[in-house]
Amino acid sequence: MPIITIREESPTEGGFNAILNFDGRGEYLVKITDPFTPKVEKQLEWYFEDWLMFPLLDTVKAEAAAVSIKTYGEELFNQVFRFYFNAYGEYQRLRSNLSQLQIEIVGKTPEFQALHWEALRDPDLPYPLAVNCVMVRKSNQPAPIYADVQTSPTINLLVVVARPDEEQDVGYRTISRPLLELIENSHLRVNVELLRPGTYQALSDHLETKGVGYYHVIHLDCHGALMTYEQIQQPSKPGRYLYQGRYGRNDWQKFDGLRAFLAFEGETQGKVDLVEAQELADLLTGKGIPVCILNACQSGKQVKNDNPDEDIRETSLGSRLMTAGMQMVVAMGYSVTVSAAKLMMAQLYEHLFNNKPITEAIRLSRRELFNNKSRKAYIKSIDLEDWLLPVVYCNRTVNFNLRQFTPEEEEKYWETFGSQYRFPLPEYGFVGRDLEILKIEKAVFRHNILLLQGMGGTGKTTLLNYLREWWQRTNFVKNVFYFGYDEKAWTLTQILFEIGKQVYGRFEQANFQAMNQAAQVQKLVAKLRAESYALILDNLESVTGQQLAIQNTLPETERHQIRDFLGQLQGGNTKIILGSRSREDWLQATTFKHNIYELRGLDREARTELAEKILERNLPQNKIAGIRQDGDFQKLMNLLAGYPLAMQVVLANLRKQSPQEILQGLQAGDVDLDTESGDKTKSILQCVEYSYSKLSPESQKLLLCLAHFSKVIFAPFIPKYIEKLQIFEALKDYPFDKFTHVIKETINWGLLSPIDNKLPLLAIQAVFPYFLKTKLETLHESTRAALRDGFKNYYQVLADSYNLLMYSKDAQERQLAIILCGLEYENLYNALQICLEKQESISIYFCLHHYFELIADYQSNLKLAAKVDEFVKNYPPTFLQSEKGDEIFSAIDLLANSYLQNKQYQEAKELYKKQINILDNIKNLELRKKKVAIANTYHQLGTIALELREFEEARRNYQQALDIFLEYGDRYGCANTYFNLGRLAEELRELEEAKANYLQDLQITAEFNDEHTLGICLRNLARFYQVTQDESLLAAVSEIFGVSVEDVRQRFEK
Repeated sequence: MPIITIREESPTEGGFNAILNFDGRGEYLVKITDPFTPKVEKQLEWYFEDWLMFPLLDTVKAEAAAVSIKTYGEELFNQVFRFYFNAYGEYQRLRSNLSQLQIEIVGKTPEFQALHWEALRDPDLPYPLAVNCVMVRKSNQPAPIYADVQTSPTINLLVVVARPDEEQDVGYRTISRPLLELIENSHLRVNVELLRPGTYQALSDHLETKGVGYYHVIHLDCHGALMTYEQIQQPSKPGRYLYQGRYGRNDWQKFDGLRAFLAFEGETQGKVDLVEAQELADLLTGKGIPVCILNACQSGKQVKNDNPDEDIRETSLGSRLMTAGMQMVVAMGYSVTVSAAKLMMAQLYEHLFNNKPITEAIRLSRRELFNNKSRKAYIKSIDLEDWLLPVVYCNRTVNFNLRQFTPEEEEKYWETFGSQYRFPLPEYGFVGRDLEILKIEKAVFRHNILLLQGMGGTGKTTLLNYLREWWQRTNFVKNVFYFGYDEKAWTLTQILFEIGKQVYGRFEQANFQAMNQAAQVQKLVAKLRAESYALILDNLESVTGQQLAIQNTLPETERHQIRDFLGQLQGGNTKIILGSRSREDWLQATTFKHNIYELRGLDREARTELAEKILERNLPQNKIAGIRQDGDFQKLMNLLAGYPLAMQVVLANLRKQSPQEILQGLQAGDVDLDTESGDKTKSILQCVEYSYSKLSPESQKLLLCLAHFSKVIFAPFIPKYIEKLQIFEALKDYPFDKFTHVIKETINWGLLSPIDNKLPLLAIQAVFPYFLKTKLETLHESTRAALRDGFKNYYQVLADSYNLLMYSKDAQERQLAIILCGLEYENLYNALQICLEKQESISIYFCLHHYFELIADYQSNLKLAAKVDEFVKNYPPTFLQSEKGDEIFSAIDLLANSYLQNKQYQEAKELYKKQINILDNIKNLELRKKKVAIANTYHQLGTIALELREFEEARRNYQQALDIFLEYGDRYGCANTYFNLGRLAEELRELEEAKANYLQDLQITAEFNDEHTLGICLRNLARFYQVTQDESLLAAVSEIFGVSVEDVRQRFEK
């Protein structure tokens, strides 16, 4: 392969002297200067580091940064190749076959390596050179020792994944899962080990155990950053970083400038153990690992020095790791998106395992980034020029020292491969569960016995069977022993026999079977405690013979034997997972104790993926896009809450029913809803029936009171709900004094579960309300009506409370109310629906309207307002004349306002006119209140006319509004109208009139001491002054506030 070398020679004023060499023939002295100014360099850094967080902002600046990469590359190319005619001729000779060309950047100093060499671009070609040819960086600094791997018939790969923030972090298996699937699908001779836990100590111990030269590649899937000492000392959260007791390293000492770090996991969630570049290099030195791949952010970033008088420090983690003697390191120049890392690593490993040289595999993965630039940012997809980010350091030709299998090795390899459990994919594949797998793995390191609890349909058995394969394929354990009590009633004798067959050779197994059971237990316990296996006992609810569990029960003596056996494994190396719908109290004290993981629905990303697969399987392609956009489909997804079985059964009904029809069926408890699903429908109901049947008859009766709730229940207000139910004669015999106990029981059986520690909300299992509604049908009509009215009355009170909180002056209280309204939206909406059907007060609507206003969701607000209007226009005239009659007027007003917000001016105009007619005919509304409402409506009509530039009509309507406000003494109402009359006059260039109206607005607003509105007034007047330069305006404002004209001028001229 021809090689072009660009070798740093010496510094110059503002740049470098470098030697350009073509495949060892001829040398050309070229002068290199940075194509970027510091300002443009900062813009590129912003593009990769900050823009991703707010991709809707500064798009022009981002486009300029993206274009600057091409400009940079072409300028650098001209400096290197076009200074000498002969040099350019040599390059042209090689250009015809770029895929066979290697460009080497050989640097002495960090400054030279800080240049973006990967951007190098021939202006005559459509692609950067790094996309078409191999580009590597080298250092003149020799390593103290070089990595030489042992001969091996397989590629041994160690993947280190650190996710210290768990649910607030990147997906646990973003890189590792596609990697394993690639190996599995291609039958590649690759041995992958995934380090657990993702701590520095675990890595140190693991490498020591494996010895020198075992691994060919170490892949560090961790967060990376360049940080100062001050940033480490002042983290975003107290206690974020580990400062003392850093395993194998000294406590932190003060240092100057920036250093490169990788973030390993600490002992608890959110705790980070920062490992500095040199510390990591020291750890890897002498381990004989030839290749290190870092998809960590900024792992290849070399910071430039703003002060030319100071020596620049090496900040590239990738470059520093070359001092550990590695043959090659792949790092990232800036922060890399999850989608880019996933795409690049999949391509890299696919080509590497298909026997491409690793340098070529990296080139092809960079090419994929260039050709597929769409990246998932925080809130949208964007195009990103992140093909520039991979930085490849290489000092020696990579040699994995691979050899062919010996016949004995090949037989053993395929025998082991064939004996491993293979997970049978469910109908829609295995989706999501990355966080759950991470949590479970961390939990069994804290205490090696775990109860995985969840009601039927959550996917416990599917997850546990998947873990059997995942843990074996990633070498987490030697073997996994699975015993499902849905298959048979496994006794201790049978368990010992099955495990013995798998852990002992033929002759030792015979000796083991000849022992009495007590001796077998002790022998096996000793082995399982000493070595790393996994033992899974699933569907344990069957063991105690619970109703509706699969009847594989065990006598009490057999249960005690299993309990005692598991108890002896406590604290050992074997991980034990107990799967059950119940809390398994008979095992808790001596086995899993408080180590319980409650399995819930899939996360949002996974449930979306599963829904897509269900839609693709059950619907014609041309209908799927419409379903996705259907608001009722989103409500349905919310209701199902990611529970896999519920999603599979319910969403399959979209073949013949609309999302709205399915929602109505769920709301009504329509037991025929899922007849298309056959036995699965029955199984969903049985899943809930099992847990429900575990409760006492009194508890079952009380739980029917929850039939109308969806998604969540606000726990602190349950006593208020009980108060609303107790007033009904039909519910007099309900034991409400036991309601709190019943809630706790229901939590224990997985039908309710606390959402988190911050909010006292209980999540409702997705199918539970549907199940309860089927039970309601067996009750007397008077009881059903009482439960429905009690639910409605409760939410009328709760809605008023939430609405008051949203008007609070305390920002935290307002934010809490917004969160609660968002979580309780379905409950509030369902209660409002009852009110509308019964033609009663619609006070709940005003709470929901306010919620949508605060979150600026004007489209949803308009849809809700239109739905309410459909009902209230059919309310009887008697309601309009009742004490709640003004709610009709308010509903029309809010619908008109929503039309106005959505710029549907004609619809808004017609409603406002209708509103004036209704107000004129309301008899029992106090006169002043009625007239002020009419004035507000004229004001809105004026605003519509102003937006449509119908200026005379706008003036007429505003003047009518102002006359009424003045007549009935509503000065605050006058202020807003004066402001808009000022806008109107300014549009007509009647500047004196505009000024007079703006000052009237200011005078009144100041009287009311409304700081928020006052700020708007003053900003508007400052703008007006800057346009008109009217000095009399300054004097008028100074008089209103009792300050000097100069004070006003200074404020207005800022």
